[in-house]
Order: sequence, then C-alpha cells, then structure tokens
Amino acid sequence: MYNGEQDVPVQKISAGSLAECKEKLFKMFGHEYTIRGKRQILHGGFLGLGQKEWVEVTYSVNNGNDNHQYAAAQPQKTPEDEIAAFKKNRDDFLKAAAVSNQMTTLDTKFSELQTNLTKQIQSIAVSADKHPTIKKIEELLAENEFTYSFISTISDRIKSSFSLEALDDFKKVERTVVDWIGESISIIPERAVRPPHVVVIVGPTGVGKTTTITKFAVKMVMDAKKAHYALPELCIVTIDSMRVGAYEQISKYGEIIGTQVQKAESVDDMKKIYEEKKDCADAIFIDTSGYSPNDSVHIGEMKSLLQIEGLNPDVYLSVAASTKARDLENIMENYEPFHYNSVIVTKCDESHQYGNIISVLNTKHKSMSYITDGQYVTRNLRRAHVIDFLINLSGFDVDRVHIEDLFGEK
Repeated sequence: MYNGEQDVPVQKISAGSLAECKEKLFKMFGHEYTIRGKRQILHGGFLGLGQKEWVEVTYSVNNGNDNHQYAAAQPQKTPEDEIAAFKKNRDDFLKAAAVSNQMTTLDTKFSELQTNLTKQIQSIAVSADKHPTIKKIEELLAENEFTYSFISTISDRIKSSFSLEALDDFKKVERTVVDWIGESISIIPERAVRPPHVVVIVGPTGVGKTTTITKFAVKMVMDAKKAHYALPELCIVTIDSMRVGAYEQISKYGEIIGTQVQKAESVDDMKKIYEEKKDCADAIFIDTSGYSPNDSVHIGEMKSLLQIEGLNPDVYLSVAASTKARDLENIMENYEPFHYNSVIVTKCDESHQYGNIISVLNTKHKSMSYITDGQYVTRNLRRAHVIDFLINLSGFDVDRVHIEDLFGEK
C-alpha cells in the first residue's frame, strides 16, 4: 500500500512489531491507510534501563481516494501529538520522583499513562468508514472464525472487484464471497494405488486417530462388499506406546472386522511386519502415538519407526475441527517432517464453524481428503467436499443450487 502522494499528512504509530502496528492501523482505518516508512525505536524502561526495541511506523490516511468514498475522517488531534504529550508527562514525572524509593510507583504510573495513551489514540483516530456491505461481510467471516489475514484478503478482493455502486447489491457480493471461499478450499483427489496400500495417520493427542484408522479399514471392507469383490486382506499395526489401553482399544476394533492387530515398538518390529505382509496384504493401516505438537523429540522418534525401505505410505495429518487457528498452524508446521499428503478433519460434529480450518489450510497450501463426524466406525468417515463446508457457513445465505453447479461432481 505505497503511493507517491506527498501532500498527505504523515502520522506515526508504534508497537512491539510491524504486524502489531498493521493490526492497530487496520482497527483504526480499515484498509484506508498507507505505510510511509518504519524504524526501530527504544520503548519503556526507566532512565534508559530495561528498554525494548519497538517498531515505529509512519503512515497517512487515504482521504480523497477516488476508489474509496468511505475514507477515514482526519482526526483533530494526531497520535503523534498524544505521544509527545505522553513523553512530556513521563519526563516531568521522572524529575519529580525520588528514584531510590519510588520504582514501583513509577512502573505503575508508566503503565497507566501507556494505557491511557492507547485509549486516546483509539478514540481520536477513528476507523475509516467502510461500506456497509464490506463491514457486514467481515462480520460474517469473523463469526465463522476465519483468520484476520483471510478476512483482510477477502476485503481487498471485494474492493478491487466491485464498484461503489455495485457494493449496494449485498446479495451479489455475498454470493461472490461464498464462491471465493469455495475456491480457497483444496480437496485432494482419490488415486489408484498398488497393494499393499500403506495408510499412516499422524497428529496430536485427542483428535481421534485410532478411531479414524479403524474407519478406514471398515470402509475398505464395506466398499468391497458393495462392489461384490473378494474381501481385502488387511493388516493393522499400532505404534502407539504412549496412551494407556491404546492396543486394547484398536484390538477390539480389529476383532470386529476380523483382522488381527500387531504392535510395533521398534524399527525392527515394523520392518519385520512389513516384510511379512507386503506380498499378501491389500492394505496396511498404521496407528501412531499422539504427542503435543511441540514435542519434537518424540515426533522425530516416531517418524524413524516409519523409515522402512519400500513402505511408501500415504500419510494423513489428523486435526480436530474445533482446533484454534494458531494451534492448527503450529500442528501443521511440527508434523511437516512426515510429508503428509493431506489433512483429515475429525470431530466435525463437535464444531459449527470451519473458518479456522479453511483459512489455515489455504495459508499453508494444504488439501483436505476426509472428514469424520461421529463415533460410528461403519459410516462416519467420508470424502471431504467443498459443498459440505459452504452449506455450513453461519449467517451466509448460501445458494445451494448455485454452489452445487459450481463445485459439484462433474
């Protein structure tokens, strides 16, 4: 957002990082501001001690921009004036304070002055007026728990795609935004594989990996029955040595589908099982341990169990639908060493908003493959579909016929 205008009043704002400065500016002006420059400054502390590096951004408000009638109103008093007043109050206070016995009081006063300054800046620098349609769309996206960056991208796209006159047609904008959300969702296509098809599901604890791996096995059996094929030869292996009762739980599932469950506690165990089954099994399903996404040591150890020559597994990352966006980003980054093919979204029946999932997968350029929405192993695993997510958008008036025409099976 840079331009060459030189006659626009330039103001300043500071925060702990450039991202925080941009967030403050967005809250005050929406997208109607231009960053002119930035520099590192020292902030806080006492008499030069304990100071931290902050970022100071110079910016201007985009008043009079022909593309946006709803630009920010020029504040009567600038944040720069308030900062200068704050510094003067601070210096006056330091001169009057006895340094030796009033450190606690000083810290309290500084905190109060900074809090008051923030409130004053927020009240003085009024956010740029947005067209009601854009504002409503942003509110709906936030209600669906889309991330700030995703909402910002949609807002920018609306502004560049619709004239001011066209923005008055909310229904048309809404329908277009739903289309854009659908286009942002990537579903990995099914592919043919040679036996044995090795399926590995990884992910943090508590996302339902064991239940999901069983659903995969059951689905393969049921698909064969429906097609009147011979029942597949399956092998289920668990390398989950952390959760109490993990082996017993998956063994009961194995009994239901007539498949013995084997346990691998070392690379040699895994190699032996694979050598025994690779020429006779149609599929090998591997259930893994659940660790905190920050437990890189155990995640690395678990990965070493799967480094078997010829294994060539399909690795799926399993995440719960209700996981917060920041946690999702962390999970995806820490399980990246497994080179997972796609994401399985579990426990969809426990969440009503999927903006977090859609936003983060789009940002990370990851695809979905399956969703689970219940505990029944015989029917609660199905292929993910764009339409499933669009029809569950809260507050949006979704045209079902239109999205099925656009995103339905061809």
